[in-house]
Amino acid sequence: MRSNSLWVALALLVGCVPSPHVKAPSPEVPAAAPVTKPSAPSAPSRYRLVSVEVFGSRRYSHEEVLAAFGVPEGRDVDLSGGELLREVKQGKERLLSRFAFAQVRCGITNYEDTHTVEVMVSLVDVGDEWRLDFAPAPDGAPEDPDGLVAAWAAYEEQVGALYRAGQLPVGDHPCKGFHCGAGFDHPTLAPLEVRFITGVPAHFESLVRVLRTEKDESRRSLVPFLLAYGRTREEVAEALLPSLRDSSSAVRNSAMRVLWQTQRGASKALVPLAPVLRALHGPALTDRNKASVLLGALVEKDSTLRLAALRDAGPVLLEMVALRQRTDREGALLALKALAGRDLGEDPHAWRVWVEETLAKAGAGEAARK
Repeated sequence: MRSNSLWVALALLVGCVPSPHVKAPSPEVPAAAPVTKPSAPSAPSRYRLVSVEVFGSRRYSHEEVLAAFGVPEGRDVDLSGGELLREVKQGKERLLSRFAFAQVRCGITNYEDTHTVEVMVSLVDVGDEWRLDFAPAPDGAPEDPDGLVAAWAAYEEQVGALYRAGQLPVGDHPCKGFHCGAGFDHPTLAPLEVRFITGVPAHFESLVRVLRTEKDESRRSLVPFLLAYGRTREEVAEALLPSLRDSSSAVRNSAMRVLWQTQRGASKALVPLAPVLRALHGPALTDRNKASVLLGALVEKDSTLRLAALRDAGPVLLEMVALRQRTDREGALLALKALAGRDLGEDPHAWRVWVEETLAKAGAGEAARK
């Protein structure tokens, strides 16, 4: 997951929600050329649909699912009219009527750096409902401590406006928290950070209460970014870990993103392995995407976890790395590199050989010791 890749979740169905740090494009986004004809101009709302892929079913092949889904790739689409969204919804309905799926989640992701769009169909088979087992949705309405949640929402609105106006460069920018996304080095944003630096430690417990009990998942999903201004990495990790079981994919996404960067900058492992592996099997693209990079950061700090992690995560990571979509493939590559302690490149076959050989050797060694 390269930090300089600006990807925008334009239309996400069945509860998929984009990261708070990415915004939908507007007419202010400059025109870009189609992938197949670099010299030809295109309208800002026209993107090249470069891939339609499926993930998560052990019962049905990719080929038969894609055939039933019926959304063709390799063409230009106009995202402003909603035609692609309608196609995807119709494809989802066909899948639910023809196959035994406990859940179908369809996501449309567009990339501003290449002006391309991808469609991902994430599946949960009947019989795999354990992947959908999350905590009950909270129904509380706690007070916003010192208006910090509202202040963060306003900050993100300003970030989105700066991105759309081309005034904020793509990539991560510095901040004083344990997680930095858009950061605060832009002159418009710089004066805003002091409120979070001083306010979050003073209201940390109250913010955790919002994260645990607020019924509005959009508000809940903002809190992890605030908690990144906690006093210690350990405090932040402890507060965020239960949110890996949140009923909202948006909240899980935010929590794991902050946990990932918090863990990456730590000198030791901050979170246990089991909940990270469980999150990797989640039903949403954002579950496996964020869990994969969090897993990589975790095993980099504790190499003793590598074999146990590989046994559970290996099949999922191999399926992810074989996909063309960046949001899956890049996270899987980061995790596999951390598990291997070396870089085998981007060839899915090379990684499959390494995973199979490593697990076979480990099994032979355990058998010999018995």
